[in-house]
Amino acid sequence: MNTDLWHYSRKPLAEQVLGMFDSGLSSALTFFAPRRMGKTEFLRKDIAPLAESKGWRVLYFSFLDADETGSGEFVSSLIGFMDGKGVVAKAKGMFRAIGKVSGEAGGFKAGVELNDKALQDGGVKDVIDRLAKKHKRVLLLLDEVQALAQGTHNVTFVAALRTALDMHKDQVKVIFTGSSREGLRRMFSEAKAPFFHFGQNLPFPEFDSGFTDHLAEVFQATTKRRLDREDLWLAFKEMQRVPQLVRSLVERMALNPGLSLEEAKHQLVTEVTEARLYADAWNACTALEQLLLIEIAAHATQMYGNETRTRLAASLGVSELHVSAVQSALRTLQKKELVGRHPDRGGYFLDDPNFKAWMLQEKI
Repeated sequence: MNTDLWHYSRKPLAEQVLGMFDSGLSSALTFFAPRRMGKTEFLRKDIAPLAESKGWRVLYFSFLDADETGSGEFVSSLIGFMDGKGVVAKAKGMFRAIGKVSGEAGGFKAGVELNDKALQDGGVKDVIDRLAKKHKRVLLLLDEVQALAQGTHNVTFVAALRTALDMHKDQVKVIFTGSSREGLRRMFSEAKAPFFHFGQNLPFPEFDSGFTDHLAEVFQATTKRRLDREDLWLAFKEMQRVPQLVRSLVERMALNPGLSLEEAKHQLVTEVTEARLYADAWNACTALEQLLLIEIAAHATQMYGNETRTRLAASLGVSELHVSAVQSALRTLQKKELVGRHPDRGGYFLDDPNFKAWMLQEKI
């Protein structure tokens, strides 16, 4: 049961998603949205409890929180999840390399020390095989999965994960989320991508005014002060419709009775911009990369054309700028996940809309 008063339930969306799994229409979904848009809260506070009430065994795992051995951490969580009572120690064969087991109540988090790297790679298939045999309705909630495309995770592990989910799609359903369109493209949309055409790729639905109305109601209930719904909705839109930002804004006003909505918004936007280290990301780029970011933010389409390269060369103070130099800089920006490329119509975009908003304000 959810006890977070501020949480805005999206149960109809959760019902729709689980209905697709129950009907056999789909075995995998991928939701994209930038960070702070409510994906994780939706998984943990809407999808997970509803699925568990319907008899699903649910595991949430965030690759964003994992380090370079995230594949091993994921396999560890799967093993602990398979049997939260520590029966792992009794298993044979593939589990011989396990050093120790630790867990928490509820089955959401468990740690198993893996002494054999093979378990991190091909071993994930064996774990999911056993999981599917033991539990007939399993739902994996894999958050920020684009981290698997960053080159820090073994290719063998990703391939084995895809194979295992394919083999057991009747028993094991999965919801992926990602905050990087470029990272997700490398995972799901490229012809050679490890999860090419695996399940449905969907934009995460934005919140409507019901969300801000809910926050206004909770604000009034907890503070006995009125918060104008229309003003809050307008502030939400001005803040790029980022749910976590407007929720923090309302909580800040609740704790500071003398703070106006405009003052709270200004404080929060300033703090978040600084916390996101956009300036550091900008300063880590070369002069050419910075100019290309500005071009993309301004919706330039002909990145390799003579006119664009002549303009960029003049800004750099060089006589000529070759196509290969532009290509190399764009590839670097893609690796940094600052820039993505549209798979269908070509052209580039800034991967983080909030970074784009910062650039438009500070650099353009």
